[in-house]
Amino acid sequence: MAPYGCRSVSVRAGEDHDGDPVIFVDVDYDLSQTPLELGVTGPLGTALRDKLWGAGEFRFPHIWHHFDEHQKVNTRRRAKA
Repeated sequence: MAPYGCRSVSVRAGEDHDGDPVIFVDVDYDLSQTPLELGVTGPLGTALRDKLWGAGEFRFPHIWHHFDEHQKVNTRRRAKA
């Protein structure tokens, strides 16, 4: 996520609304000149979950991406393959 100005990632243990143990991940971004591509953050959650579970960590990760309010977003749809 470096092209989009990723500045920091913080991780903390917690509980979800049902009281189940989870991992909260907050990702902060600076304003970037690279427009954010729609859908770029979705696969990150899956990749992180797979890595955690592969390492024996079964708490579900809840990820929040905090972009600058002025961050431009590329809203053009990508062509289907």
